[in-house]
Amino acid sequence: MRMDCHCKRTPCSHLPRAVLKACSFALASVLLLSCFPGCSRKKPEVPAETEAVEEIKRVEDVVLLPASPATGIGRVMPSASREREELVLIDPGHGFDDPGNGDAENSYWLDLPVREREVTMAVSKKLEAELQEQGFRTMMTHDGVNRPEYDWDQNWRFNPDERAAFINYIDPDYMVSIHVNSAASDACGAIVFYNLTSASKWNDWSKPAAEEIADAIDEFVLTSATTRTENETTYLDASHAVTRDTHAAGCLIEMGFATNETDAENMLNEDWQQSMAHAIAVGIARFFDGMEK
Repeated sequence: MRMDCHCKRTPCSHLPRAVLKACSFALASVLLLSCFPGCSRKKPEVPAETEAVEEIKRVEDVVLLPASPATGIGRVMPSASREREELVLIDPGHGFDDPGNGDAENSYWLDLPVREREVTMAVSKKLEAELQEQGFRTMMTHDGVNRPEYDWDQNWRFNPDERAAFINYIDPDYMVSIHVNSAASDACGAIVFYNLTSASKWNDWSKPAAEEIADAIDEFVLTSATTRTENETTYLDASHAVTRDTHAAGCLIEMGFATNETDAENMLNEDWQQSMAHAIAVGIARFFDGMEK
């Protein structure tokens, strides 16, 4: 086979012998490599771990759009909030050896072995997280596990007067006590109790704050009746030490009636509990926002 060289008009036969020898060697090398198709182009194998790291780096370089907010029963996720100076103290109703409404043998909760102390603690923990999202500082009167310092008689019940003393010691900007109601009748719905007649109160915030909370409950929570606000001093059986004998503004919320089937089903639902916690936090935030205007 004759091969013509395309060097500048110079026939291959006129090239020096050394150049021809080099050309022959190069041609032989090309033919040899052609016997192993693809080898010269094969990418070196990369360990799986290295590929994963490189993939993460590529993802990090991408600008991600913000995710849509999650929603639940009556729940609207709050926007990022500023830090606030106010301290909100949460009082989970009952606890320890005090079960509140319901017990394992004779429960109001749809014939289930449910106790009020379990429901109030569940909502209180969710409320604390919600208040922190709103920017508040928070505390709880007890955690349901460790004996409170102010359980003076050490009977593992943390009586109302002991709680009131502890609340006054902490001196929060606002206090909210979480409870569950019961009644012989088919009563239903949430009630926000406040106390205005107590001589120990340092301000008159209790009523307007309770009204903001009640409005928020009706806005965000699926309820069996319109939420009421009540001055507890008008009820012979509803004068509560945690709101009556404390200096701070506050309220006691009966979230619903364990003796009402609809209320009981709601209060045992975790999504409903979350919506209630969210509503209470929003109501408290709205009250303090209004104070600044």
